Amino acid sequence: MGILFDKKDFLPLVGYSFSLLGRINRELNLAEDINILRNITLLGIRIDRKDDSILKALVDSTRASDAFFVFDDLVVLLLFGTNKEGAIHIINELKEFFGDSILYAIATSPEDGIDASSLIENFRGLVKLKLSLDIYDL
Repeated sequence: MGILFDKKDFLPLVGYSFSLLGRINRELNLAEDINILRNITLLGIRIDRKDDSILKALVDSTRASDAFFVFDDLVVLLLFGTNKEGAIHIINELKEFFGDSILYAIATSPEDGIDASSLIENFRGLVKLKLSLDIYDL
């Protein structure tokens, strides 16, 4: 079950996730690259604030390491160790439950940003483009 955080914790937790992954990679000092130790995904889903069933379904169906933040009409998931395909799997499960009308945006590290600030900035752009929401108060 995922954890719902206050939206003011969004920026610090994304930064912390990058710091933690960096430390794990350094401490393990592995000869081979393990992709899961580089993946941090931000998944934004447009919601109707009057209907909390999508938020409840997300919280109930995700891992204990997944974090949620609610920004007005947008739920943002911080998915530690999840790639783009994993985020799409979550969306597909929601579509089965709620229909194809789910609107979302995905930004994944390292493809969309190699650090917290670049990932968040690219995510903001995708949310504006795909969901027509300005989230510059993040």
